[in-house]
Amino acid sequence: MKRTITLLALVLWLTTLALAPAWGQTLPTVKPEQVGLSSEQLGRLMTMLRADSEKGQIPGAVLLVARHGKLALFETVGVLDPATKAPMTKDAIFRIYSMSKPITSVATMVLLEEGKLARSVVVL
Repeated sequence: MKRTITLLALVLWLTTLALAPAWGQTLPTVKPEQVGLSSEQLGRLMTMLRADSEKGQIPGAVLLVARHGKLALFETVGVLDPATKAPMTKDAIFRIYSMSKPITSVATMVLLEEGKLARSVVVL
Protein backbone atom coordinates (compact mmCIF):
# COMPACT_ATOMS: atom_id res chain seq x y z
CA MET A 1 0.00 0.00 0.00
CA LYS A 2 2.81 2.43 0.89
CA ARG A 3 4.51 1.68 -2.43
CA THR A 4 1.24 2.34 -4.30
CA ILE A 5 0.72 5.66 -2.55
CA THR A 6 4.35 6.61 -3.21
CA LEU A 7 4.00 5.75 -6.87
CA LEU A 8 0.71 7.67 -7.12
CA ALA A 9 2.39 10.68 -5.55
CA LEU A 10 5.21 10.30 -8.07
CA VAL A 11 2.69 10.21 -10.90
CA LEU A 12 1.07 13.35 -9.53
CA TRP A 13 4.45 15.04 -9.44
CA LEU A 14 5.27 13.92 -12.98
CA THR A 15 2.25 15.83 -14.27
CA THR A 16 4.01 19.03 -13.27
CA LEU A 17 7.37 17.93 -14.63
CA ALA A 18 7.43 20.58 -17.33
CA LEU A 19 7.74 23.15 -14.54
CA ALA A 20 10.51 21.29 -12.69
CA PRO A 21 13.46 23.00 -14.41
CA ALA A 22 12.08 26.41 -13.50
CA TRP A 23 11.49 25.32 -9.89
CA GLY A 24 14.97 23.83 -9.64
CA GLN A 25 16.58 27.04 -10.86
CA THR A 26 14.71 29.39 -8.56
CA LEU A 27 14.48 27.43 -5.32
CA PRO A 28 17.35 27.38 -2.88
CA THR A 29 18.76 23.90 -2.28
CA VAL A 30 18.90 22.69 1.32
CA LYS A 31 19.52 19.45 3.17
CA PRO A 32 16.23 17.57 3.62
CA GLU A 33 16.44 17.80 7.41
CA GLN A 34 16.39 21.61 7.17
CA VAL A 35 12.80 21.42 5.89
CA GLY A 36 11.62 18.55 8.09
CA LEU A 37 12.33 15.69 5.69
CA SER A 38 14.48 12.61 6.11
CA SER A 39 17.56 12.08 3.95
CA GLU A 40 17.31 8.38 4.76
CA GLN A 41 13.70 8.12 3.56
CA LEU A 42 14.41 10.12 0.40
CA GLY A 43 17.39 7.83 -0.18
CA ARG A 44 15.07 4.82 0.09
CA LEU A 45 12.78 6.35 -2.50
CA MET A 46 15.70 6.92 -4.87
CA THR A 47 16.87 3.33 -4.26
CA MET A 48 13.39 2.06 -5.15
CA LEU A 49 13.35 4.13 -8.35
CA ARG A 50 16.84 2.94 -9.33
CA ALA A 51 15.82 -0.68 -8.70
CA ASP A 52 12.65 -0.28 -10.78
CA SER A 53 14.72 1.23 -13.59
CA GLU A 54 17.33 -1.54 -13.44
CA LYS A 55 14.59 -4.21 -13.52
CA GLY A 56 13.09 -2.58 -16.59
CA GLN A 57 9.82 -1.69 -14.85
CA ILE A 58 10.39 1.96 -15.75
CA PRO A 59 12.93 3.40 -18.19
CA GLY A 60 13.82 6.27 -15.89
CA ALA A 61 12.48 8.98 -13.62
CA VAL A 62 13.08 12.49 -12.37
CA LEU A 63 12.36 13.16 -8.70
CA LEU A 64 12.00 16.65 -7.30
CA VAL A 65 11.03 17.17 -3.66
CA ALA A 66 10.47 20.71 -2.42
CA ARG A 67 9.09 21.90 0.88
CA HIS A 68 8.53 25.37 2.27
CA GLY A 69 9.88 26.90 -0.93
CA LYS A 70 13.19 25.05 -0.67
CA LEU A 71 14.54 22.25 -2.85
CA ALA A 72 15.37 19.15 -0.77
CA LEU A 73 16.02 16.68 -3.62
CA PHE A 74 16.32 16.89 -7.41
CA GLU A 75 17.77 13.73 -8.99
CA THR A 76 17.39 11.51 -12.03
CA VAL A 77 17.62 7.75 -12.57
CA GLY A 78 17.66 5.54 -15.62
CA VAL A 79 17.40 6.51 -19.25
CA LEU A 80 15.36 9.06 -21.18
CA ASP A 81 15.10 6.86 -24.27
CA PRO A 82 15.51 3.09 -23.92
CA ALA A 83 16.28 2.77 -27.64
CA THR A 84 19.27 5.13 -27.58
CA LYS A 85 20.15 4.64 -23.88
CA ALA A 86 20.37 8.43 -23.50
CA PRO A 87 20.58 9.19 -19.78
CA MET A 88 17.63 10.83 -18.05
CA THR A 89 17.98 14.60 -17.68
CA LYS A 90 16.48 16.91 -15.08
CA ASP A 91 14.74 18.94 -17.79
CA ALA A 92 13.16 15.91 -19.51
CA ILE A 93 9.65 16.39 -20.87
CA PHE A 94 7.29 13.42 -20.67
CA ARG A 95 4.18 12.63 -22.65
CA ILE A 96 1.53 11.69 -20.11
CA TYR A 97 -1.78 10.14 -21.11
CA SER A 98 -5.01 9.75 -19.15
CA MET A 99 -3.70 10.99 -15.83
CA SER A 100 -6.88 12.58 -14.45
CA LYS A 101 -7.95 9.45 -12.53
CA PRO A 102 -4.72 8.98 -10.51
CA ILE A 103 -4.52 12.70 -9.78
CA THR A 104 -8.15 12.80 -8.66
CA SER A 105 -7.63 9.67 -6.53
CA VAL A 106 -4.61 11.15 -4.75
CA ALA A 107 -6.40 14.46 -4.20
CA THR A 108 -9.40 12.58 -2.77
CA MET A 109 -7.18 10.59 -0.38
CA VAL A 110 -5.50 13.79 0.82
CA LEU A 111 -8.87 15.49 1.41
CA LEU A 112 -10.13 12.42 3.31
CA GLU A 113 -7.02 12.37 5.51
CA GLU A 114 -7.44 16.08 6.27
CA GLY A 115 -11.12 15.58 7.15
CA LYS A 116 -12.22 17.96 4.41
CA LEU A 117 -14.27 15.31 2.61
CA ALA A 118 -16.89 13.17 4.29
CA ARG A 119 -16.51 9.43 3.72
CA SER A 120 -20.18 9.15 2.85
CA VAL A 121 -19.58 11.36 -0.19
CA VAL A 122 -16.99 9.00 -1.71
CA VAL A 123 -18.52 6.31 -3.92
CA LEU A 124 -16.22 3.33 -4.36
